[in-house]
Order: sequence, then C-alpha cells, then structure tokens
Amino acid sequence: MGGFNTILKEIEERAPLKRNVDQVEVGKTAAYLLSDLSSGVTGENIHVDSGFHAIK
Repeated sequence: MGGFNTILKEIEERAPLKRNVDQVEVGKTAAYLLSDLSSGVTGENIHVDSGFHAIK
C-alpha cells in the first residue's frame, strides 16, 4: 500500500499515547476477549489504536 509508512507516522504523532500499536497488543486484546475475563463484555467496539479513535 503506497504511503503506508506515512500513515503510520501520522497516527503515531497524533495519537494520545504518541505511539502505534503492534501485533502483540492486538493479540493480547483478542486473548482477553476469548478468555473468561471478558465474560461480561457484550456488544462493544474495542479500539486498539493508542487512543487515535478519540481524536478524529
């Protein structure tokens, strides 16, 4: 995808946590959702994006 690194840099600069997420963080979120720890979680959109969704 052309310009992908530019997009990543833009997100890193604008996200509240000032960083991008990686596959490990996404995997940990998936593991949480598949575990008993999330048994009470229903109908949620979980953003794993260093807070970027909150500033759009």
